[in-house]
Amino acid sequence: MSYENVIVHIDAKSPIAEAYRVLRTNIQYSNIDKQLKTIVITSSGPMEGKTTTVINLASTFAYADSKTLLIDSDLRRPKIHDFFMLANE
Repeated sequence: MSYENVIVHIDAKSPIAEAYRVLRTNIQYSNIDKQLKTIVITSSGPMEGKTTTVINLASTFAYADSKTLLIDSDLRRPKIHDFFMLANE
């Protein structure tokens, strides 16, 4: 895994990248009365796409000039640091 797997970065005009931008927009307008500050992505089992979804979704928020902090809270198999080629410290 590497930074190249972030589809909104490597192919910003692809239909998949557009789907992540639509998801971002839907999340932003889901609570129009006040600004959303926290988003949690979870699922019931492994290998369901949580890491891919959260990395691309966070990237779309960052590209839209939103302050974005991505926290990998998977204590068993953290992977987000691999995508961004960072040490897990």
